[in-house]
Amino acid sequence: MSSETFSKKPMKRETLADRVAADITELILSGSVQAGTALPTEPDLAEQYGVSRSVIRDAAKLLSARGLVEIRHGKGVFVTASQKEGFADALLLALRRNHSSVWDAEEFIDGLFLLAVSLATASASDSEIDRIEELGNEFLKMLDTSNDINEENEAEEIARAAQGAYNRARMAVFEATHNKVIQHLAAPLLSLRRLRMWDFSQAIEEIEDFKDVDVASVDRRFQVALVECLRSRDTKRAFTTLLDFNKFPLPQEAIEIMKSTPIGESPHIVIHPSSLEEMKEQLNG
Repeated sequence: MSSETFSKKPMKRETLADRVAADITELILSGSVQAGTALPTEPDLAEQYGVSRSVIRDAAKLLSARGLVEIRHGKGVFVTASQKEGFADALLLALRRNHSSVWDAEEFIDGLFLLAVSLATASASDSEIDRIEELGNEFLKMLDTSNDINEENEAEEIARAAQGAYNRARMAVFEATHNKVIQHLAAPLLSLRRLRMWDFSQAIEEIEDFKDVDVASVDRRFQVALVECLRSRDTKRAFTTLLDFNKFPLPQEAIEIMKSTPIGESPHIVIHPSSLEEMKEQLNG
């Protein structure tokens, strides 16, 4: 074989700081060094690795840039906890630069949730399913409470609390998959969602007729179906049942607004009379 077959691109030269950082990285990733633990002092690490203190300082900066340690001046270098928050921020920035929309997030998260239910059907423990049912019922109670609120500020507060309850119920399903990748992605993905701001001012007369429609009934049916699927331990049933389940019928008008709203922002959804009629037909169907 000719030597010209191989690339002539020069290999990257690792510095001593790179090597020290790589070694400490492996210790952190393997769990040998736990989150919150302080690394040995700069002089101690310099002696252990047989390098200068400046090399250790450079290695600490590399680890800090990777989010693996936090440098506390005057106190030392500490191993960080989960990087989910940092990952969530980076994910949001990357998606914003890619001009992703609120609807993009909705579609992907709902698809991932369907996969998660299928996996959880096979792997969740009985206690985990009990917890999923409990959290789902808490969310439904929040919805019932929101229907009795008249003050705008109080209604928004209850809506935010309901969203928090919704996310906790969804996280319980993601956790019950026992899949490390899904567990790591779930919280950052759910954090992409923002509270939907509904504006019914354009359909103020028609909204009186809509008040008799039990919107939350869809969520209740979905919660019952979800728990039944999990307890059945039938993965195929879970997938087919929830795939066709209309957990909340959104009018096309709302979907278009969500498609035009940048990811990470709260969509301001103005509802017109025609959309109310569309929602009533879907709920009654």
